[in-house]
Amino acid sequence: MIDRPGNENAAAGTPETAAAPSPPVAVVVGAGPAGILTAVGLARAGLDVHVYERHPSPLVADSSDKHRAFVVMLHPRGRRALSEAGFDVSAFGGADLQPVQSMAFGAGSTLDTWSTSFPEPRLVGSRHAFCRSMVAQVEGMGLNISWHFETSFESLDLERKTALFCSEKGHGGSGSSSPRGHVPRGGVTEQRYDLLVAADGGWSRLRRAAERQAPQLRSSMEQATARYKVFEGLPAADGFATNQMRALAASGAGGFRHAAVAFVLADPASGACRGVLSMDEHAWNGLECAADFECLISQQFPSLPAAWRAPLAAQLEQRPLAVSGMRVHASQLHGPSLLLVGDAGHGVTPRTGNGMNAALEDAWLISQLLKESGGDLASLPEAFTKACLSDAQALLWLDANAAARRGTSAWGRLHPAALLSGASMVGRGMLSKATRGYVRPGSLQLMNEGCAPYADVKRQIERDRLLLSTVGAPLTATFALLTTVAAVAGRLRG
Repeated sequence: MIDRPGNENAAAGTPETAAAPSPPVAVVVGAGPAGILTAVGLARAGLDVHVYERHPSPLVADSSDKHRAFVVMLHPRGRRALSEAGFDVSAFGGADLQPVQSMAFGAGSTLDTWSTSFPEPRLVGSRHAFCRSMVAQVEGMGLNISWHFETSFESLDLERKTALFCSEKGHGGSGSSSPRGHVPRGGVTEQRYDLLVAADGGWSRLRRAAERQAPQLRSSMEQATARYKVFEGLPAADGFATNQMRALAASGAGGFRHAAVAFVLADPASGACRGVLSMDEHAWNGLECAADFECLISQQFPSLPAAWRAPLAAQLEQRPLAVSGMRVHASQLHGPSLLLVGDAGHGVTPRTGNGMNAALEDAWLISQLLKESGGDLASLPEAFTKACLSDAQALLWLDANAAARRGTSAWGRLHPAALLSGASMVGRGMLSKATRGYVRPGSLQLMNEGCAPYADVKRQIERDRLLLSTVGAPLTATFALLTTVAAVAGRLRG
């Protein structure tokens, strides 16, 4: 059941209905992709689900969440989770959500350094676009879900199993109309629950409130140093195909030492390009006007079309600066009748490209655990941590190591971890192809092309590094020497 503004909940019912036992109440805080998928799984298990989200509904045209970074890619593991829950991913669409067949990487001075093709097209778009497509499909599922948009979490009482929410748009919030189980208090709503799910991101207010009442639940946050700004509506240009996403690293000209990358995607209908520019937070200092941004673009990304520089600089001057994620390490993924889903329990930066996909897997796993336990809510929180924690910790490890593996300069790629990872991926790729899949592919393919547990990916990387650093030490040293010579020669020619 989807509550609409102005609709009334069918709470009265007949005497027979009133006498029937009420289903357990599940409260999901956060209506991102993971929160929506969690709500669907819980509703299919027979729970009365309430979803609270501080932003407006993604179906509202002026939703304030629509300008978040578009570089969110749906991998096979995320697609599997959505499909298992009954979503038709092939029907996802919209102006800012489109399939791409490949991804190309380049330096600031060249469009193409290398590229990778996907066996199946990958959906790329904004978080808002995924949420909009998901909510639109949930409408036709006939599930017992009540939505409460523009309603923020305020406080929590774990012992009484109640949470307070504050409407940011009049009484009850948009998409809500005095749902069952609530005690209205002006602009504040008290919600009783049997299961509480934190799906409100790395800054999760719900998780932090729970930590103050549950000593066993502890977390640490490591803020990402990168910041980003989005841009859109740039004219179509040669070299930017509509079925390919491009990632361009800064050229490093003029002693520029900051990590910077521009992601660009062309609209399939018009060819107009949009994207995001991500840089180290210190690199944004001193960029105050359009002329500053235009100078940065021309120096660090000279391969971008000259016609883009002025309009792109004007947009970068006006757009707000946003944080590109953080790492969240939680001691466990549950508390009393509480689950931490996605970034709320294991937040990662965009480096691995797996944040949303891992969160969707969390949501899918909740429904699987409920099926296996026969709907036992009491055992669900501990079972969730037992099933997910090792994978969550492995993903955090992969995220922390991704910077070395994806060095943004020739010198960055000479980092020992990057060399070992590169040698492992090349060697495994050749062996996997020669043995027709008998030998597992490299870590990136294993993580992004399939649905292998992150813990398995981590173990494979550690084994390969150990092998290459011992048995393959001479080969690694030779490879490093040749790469160094090539890099020096390239700089001398430049």
